[in-house]
This record gives sequence, C-alpha cells and structure tokens, in this order.
Amino acid sequence: MSFATQPIQVIEIVQPICSRVFGTSPCDATGDKCWNTDATCKFRSALNLTASLALRFVPMGSYEWRTEAGAFQPATAIPTLMGYQTAPTVLNVASGSRNKGPLGLRAVCSVKLKDSPSNDVETDPYVAGRSYDPATQGSFWSKWLSRNPFHVGYVLRIYEGNLGDTLAEMIKREYLIEKIDAGRDGVSITAKDALRKVTDTGITAPLLSPGALAADINASVTTLDVAGAVVADYPATGWVRIGSELIQYTGRSLVDSNVRITGLTRAALNTEAASHSQNGRVQTVVAYVAEPFSDILYDLLVTRGGIDAAYVDATEWDAEYTLWRSAYQFTAYITEPTKIDDLAGEVCLQAMANVWWDERVQKIILKAQRPDFAPSTLTDEGHILAGSFAIKEKPEERASQVFVYYGLRSPIASITDKGSYERAQVAIDVDKQAQYGGEPAIRELFCRFIQTDAIAASTASTYLQRFKDVRREATMELSAPQAGTYWTGDSVNVEHFLDVKFDGSKREGNWLITSAHSSAPGSRYAYTMEDNGSIGVLWLWQESDITPFVDATEQQKRDIGYWLDDDGNDANGNARPFRWL
Repeated sequence: MSFATQPIQVIEIVQPICSRVFGTSPCDATGDKCWNTDATCKFRSALNLTASLALRFVPMGSYEWRTEAGAFQPATAIPTLMGYQTAPTVLNVASGSRNKGPLGLRAVCSVKLKDSPSNDVETDPYVAGRSYDPATQGSFWSKWLSRNPFHVGYVLRIYEGNLGDTLAEMIKREYLIEKIDAGRDGVSITAKDALRKVTDTGITAPLLSPGALAADINASVTTLDVAGAVVADYPATGWVRIGSELIQYTGRSLVDSNVRITGLTRAALNTEAASHSQNGRVQTVVAYVAEPFSDILYDLLVTRGGIDAAYVDATEWDAEYTLWRSAYQFTAYITEPTKIDDLAGEVCLQAMANVWWDERVQKIILKAQRPDFAPSTLTDEGHILAGSFAIKEKPEERASQVFVYYGLRSPIASITDKGSYERAQVAIDVDKQAQYGGEPAIRELFCRFIQTDAIAASTASTYLQRFKDVRREATMELSAPQAGTYWTGDSVNVEHFLDVKFDGSKREGNWLITSAHSSAPGSRYAYTMEDNGSIGVLWLWQESDITPFVDATEQQKRDIGYWLDDDGNDANGNARPFRWL
C-alpha cells in the first residue's frame, strides 16, 4: 500500500514525573495514591522528579497507522490539536534598536488544544486501581492542570514533517511553557524560548542579599557579623557592599546564629571607609576580574540565570571568543541587584557580539559581529518568492557620533553618568553627518566592562561604521527546499531588482538574518534581514613580528586580510571587513 505525501504536525509536552513507586521505599506514602506529580505528592522527602512523560498531540482527525519502519504513529497521539502560531527570535544587533530588549525579542509559540473526556490511561500510573471511572470525572485538561499546576518551564516541542517520517526526521523546535489558559473549548498554551528565564523573570545578579549588620561597626574593624542570613548567602571569599563602601573579605563562618565575615579590607575599589549602623544591608557583590566575555555571559545566563546548561555549547562559545575576541577580557563589579537581561546586553554590546536562541537546534548561540567570508547568494530569479521582498528604512538607528565612556571610577557610581568614567573615546564621521543635512545623530555607550583604550576605540569605530548610514531592513520569503540552510544569525548575499547600483544593475548586498520562521508550515519561510554592508572594521590581533608593509612582497600585500590601508581597503582596492593590529 502506498500513501501520498501528507504534512503532519506534532505538539509534544514533556511533563516531569516522580521516579518513585507509591508506597514502595523510599516512598512510604499511604492512603489514596498520588499521580506521580509534584503537586499530588504525599511523601515529599522521597519526591524525585527525574523521570518524564512525553504527551503528544496531533491535529483532530489524525488516526492513521503507518507501515514505514520507525515512523511516527499519529494513532498513538492525542488528536486534539486545533492549531498553533509561532513568532521568531529577533536579534537586536549591537543593541542598535531602542524598540527591542538588550537580548532582542523572544521566540514565542501559541498552541490551541481541544479539551475532551479522558480515561487517564496515559497520565495516571495507578489508574487500574482507582475506585471511580476517570472518563466520567473531569476532562483531560481540567485534571492535568490540577495535577500539574507548576507547569511553567515545562518543555514544549513542535515537530513538522510528513506522514511516515520518524520524529527525528521532522523539523523540531523547542520552547518553555509560560502559561496555559483554559476555556470552554480547550486550552491555549503560550511558550517562549529558553532565554525567557532571564528576559521575562526580572532575575538579578547579584541576588538581593537577606543579611543585615548585627551591630554597629566603625570605619576600621576587620570583622563583622551579619544577622538574618545563612553561610550559603555569602561566597567563601569576595566583596560586600554596605552603604557606599565596598569591603573585601577572605572568610566567613557561622557564629552564634550570625554569619561572621572576616579578613576585611576596608574602602575597597576606590570607595571610602565609613561607620555603619546596625541593620544596614550587607549586599554581596558579583566580581568579574579579567574574565573572557564569553565566560561572563555563561555565568550570567546559566550559573545565575538558571538556564539549563544543556542549551549552551560551551566549547563553541569558547572557540568564538578565542578566534574572534581573544582580547576581550572584562573587569566589572556589580554591587547592586541588576537584571541579568540588562547585564548580558551590556556585555554583548561592549564585546560586539550577539546571543540568541536557535529553536531548530535547541541551543543558545553566541556569535561575534564578524565577517562571513563565503556567504551564499540568493536571487529574485532563483530563490526569493515573487512579491515577498521589501525594504524599509530605520532612521532612528543612525549614529554619526559615537561616544564610548569607559574605565568606571568606582563600582558604586552610576553607570549612566558621564562623570562616573575616567576616560572616553569619540568617533565622528563629519562627512557622513554633512550628507544627512548636517543633522547629528549621537549615540552614547556607557561601558562599565571596558577598561582599555584599544577596546574602547575599537568599539567606538565599529559601532560608528555600522550605524553611520540610515539602517535598512529587508523582508523576504523562501520556499521550504531553499530555506533549510538559512536561519537567524546567518549572513547572505541578495540580488534583487529592488536593490540596485547607481547604474540600475542589481547590487549584490550582504544582509544579516535577524529573524526567521515558518510562515506556512512545511512550505514557506519568512525572513527579516538587516543591511550588513557596514559591519564595522574588525581589528584582529597579530604577532609583533608580522612583515612590515614596506618590506612585504606584492603577493603578501594582496593576500586577503594581510594588509589594509587607512581606508580599510586591501592592495587591490577592495574594502575588507577586518584589519590587523
């Protein structure tokens, strides 16, 4: 028997369940049995939510049984899927847009599932022993929500493929549930990408410390006691902030129900020693001292933000840092609870890098703003769907003058006050400003993580290079066969009759894809792109023994990237996106 190719969509919800068996050691619960969920547990000391249950839903009326080896069987899923919509991750390149958060916009999906009676066979491990008929009591979703009220953060996956495919062969996208709204017709589930844990929750680094001074202290004591806290609230060594003073310490221990902090160095980090009154807040400090920017991002998102480490390929992050930003080691002291979303955005801006969620590979991607030496070319004749290409301007993102403030005088100073910084770098394009009617467009960057002149100068010049012209944004659609290799964060060249040179011939423009999503599941994909022609000159470090320009051979001068002149052109007069330091 043969089947015509038919698309299929599968929604999967991964529900954590307890690995214990009710009434069997170490679970010594008695009475009516639970449903192996957190909310229904009757012996919490044995609760172990390391197991999981995958609930799968397919479109209504899907009952087919497939004969292909390993094929996903719609007949084994729950046929209550009414539909879904997705909105993609959107990059905020170089934090250039004031209309997006520091880490851009989250990928979101909305799923509608019909409710129906349920015999609980799949969701109740002890259904055979119940004294009632579950099909006559409640509905699938009313019971599931009662038993799983803590569903925020549960994994939701969307699979798109064809009947006869295995799940592994289908396109998979992954999200985390944010909320489930129940109504007469069923439920509406809203889920977002993994970065929601830091962008939507308001979580801070450092966390607000609960401790307060147990007694008054003067400006010279080298030991202090903290009440209202436990030892774990303070790192073994580090810094604390009390009022306007930062204090470094070397030890802490529990003494008479207080946390005793010892080995104090008063007036640390350019602050002044002072007396402090009882009940003064003793706040922990997050300290980054000459740390790779990629490690700082990992600490913020995973260690402090609670994002699952499985969503980060730390090896790839380290490689990106080593290859493209090895000089970008940052030092900063965060002395008050600050949103991790904002801190991560600062790091990305000052390191000229982007972080985003790729729902296809279920990973958070870190990528420096850097050239793509061999981008693919898409054309209006061979790739782009007719009528889908459009360009709009974003004048609000233009910058003709960039001021970079860096070298924060004291960690307790306001990071948005110019007077808080020891130094500043200025990049101005006078000619470009004149071309836009002499109207200045000023962007001030307050960079608490930057300490060196070289990095500050590179940041200023690179930012100006990218934003000195009115930014352009393009949209287009590709058919499914063409779309597989292009996604958010990729660079592509585009030739289209709407984007031409002075003589009217098509321009091969380079664009950075800032968002991508399925506009028609399985058939069409929509893209938003930002003009990537002025990505900024990327300064690469080189050993000091590189052959001086005056001694270089003609071939060496022509080697791509070997030498560039003051205008950023190679020996052949071609503009290059990088040069050596």
